[in-house]
Order: sequence, then structure tokens, then C-alpha cells
Amino acid sequence: RHCCRLNYGVRGKRYFAVGFPNLVGGFEIRSRYFKGCIPPKDISLVLRQGMPTDACDVFEGFFDFLSATTLGLTGENDALVLNSVGNQAKSFRYLDGYKTINCYLDNDEAGRKTFEALRTRYAERAVDRSGIYAGSKDLNEHLQTKLSEKVTNNKTLKFRL
Repeated sequence: RHCCRLNYGVRGKRYFAVGFPNLVGGFEIRSRYFKGCIPPKDISLVLRQGMPTDACDVFEGFFDFLSATTLGLTGENDALVLNSVGNQAKSFRYLDGYKTINCYLDNDEAGRKTFEALRTRYAERAVDRSGIYAGSKDLNEHLQTKLSEKVTNNKTLKFRL
């Protein structure tokens, strides 16, 4: 629903990757072997269909956004993916209109600095949601851990039967 397959070439070799579009026609791309972008680099905005929302969920990368969607955390909110903490300033014109800004940023120094900058600009409107995945680097790692535990539990259950 949110991604596409991108076919591309480098030095005469053909590759494919998962692509996630940004607002200005570029793509964040990921494959087993490559993590990068097809310029121009910018933020991505996913608007919910139907009724307008007063909340926006903010993510550093699109895998965290997809993980939140898988975990059912996004609900009816719009979502903004920075695609790099360096794109934070580009997000302001979109975030300014929201009453609540749920921040699902990485549990590292860059994520904390980004949240503090959002908190400085938006005060209590910016809410730190990283406690949901405390102990994990980011939301994607948290989802992978949960899925791994589920698989382990299912194997244990099957073994005991």
C-alpha cells in the first residue's frame, strides 16, 4: 500500500529494491544489499483517507513507519517520515497545523536530539512515544523482537505437543 518495487541500474548491473516515495518525487530505497535514496531527498507524508485528523505520527525512517502500521500504532493519524533527522526543518510547515505530534524516534542520541528540537518548537504538543519500544534501538527492531519471540513460542508449543 505504501511502497513499490524499484528497478535500477548501476554501472551496467540491474538491481531492484523496495521504494518509499517522498514529497518531491524522490524515493528512499532499501534492499538486502543497499540502503539509500533516489534524489531529491525529502520527507514523506502519509495522509489518512476520510476525516481530517488533528494528530500526526513522526518517524525517522519508513521501516519504522511500516512497523508502527503493522503493530497497529498509527490508528487514524496522519504520518510524517523524516527519511533522515537532517530533514527535520522540512517537516515544520506540515507539523505546525497538528494539535498532537506523536514522536516515534530512535532510542539513540540523534533521536533524542530530534525529539528535543520538536519539543522546543511544539511544547506539549510533541509527545515522546519511544517508551513503547524501550530496550530496542527503534520501532522496527522492536517489531522484529516481537516476531522472533512469537516464532520461538510457537516452536516451543509445537515441540511440547
